[in-house]
Amino acid sequence: MRLTKYPQSCLLIEHEAGGRLLIDPGNVAMDAVSFEAFGTVDAVLFTHRHADHFDPRAVEAILERDVPIHANADVCSLIDGDALTIDDGQAFSAAGIGIVAHDMPHVELVDGSPGPRNTGFVLDGRLLHPGDAVDVRGVRVDALALPIAGPSISFRRSYEMIRAARASIAIPIHYDVFLADPHLFAKFCDIATVVVLDSGETADV
Repeated sequence: MRLTKYPQSCLLIEHEAGGRLLIDPGNVAMDAVSFEAFGTVDAVLFTHRHADHFDPRAVEAILERDVPIHANADVCSLIDGDALTIDDGQAFSAAGIGIVAHDMPHVELVDGSPGPRNTGFVLDGRLLHPGDAVDVRGVRVDALALPIAGPSISFRRSYEMIRAARASIAIPIHYDVFLADPHLFAKFCDIATVVVLDSGETADV
């Protein structure tokens, strides 16, 4: 699979079979690029309802193009149009990619309260996009889209996330609102290859 990173947690995944899957086009990404910048999109995943992951502008563009949306029930309740509700543990296919959904707790918010329902997605048995989760116990992947900043995300918690998933590759995400330096994280991470991508840059995973 080829991964293209956009701001915050937005990723475009291109499968070798030709499918193109967009994950979490939120407001940070939509403020930085137009939806047309993503090119052809065959399906979209949303992990949870927070604005930096779910932007109504993106939803409007997706629905205009009749592109399938897959998300948990909480996210689907926000969409005024067709969306496919995904449950915990469900295996499905989107853009020709095999996917398994995993309910993963959202990290604690600044005041210590729990976040909204959050769904992580394992793509092709290889890559995990966890949304805003850092607890990935029970999921093993080779490649991990790794949140490195947030209301209660530290480099330490990110490091432990790699260890728990036993990932050999980590792609830092989620550092454009709560700011962090992915290059600094890469400097201190000695248990995986950390691939730092600027917006629009790609890597094979």
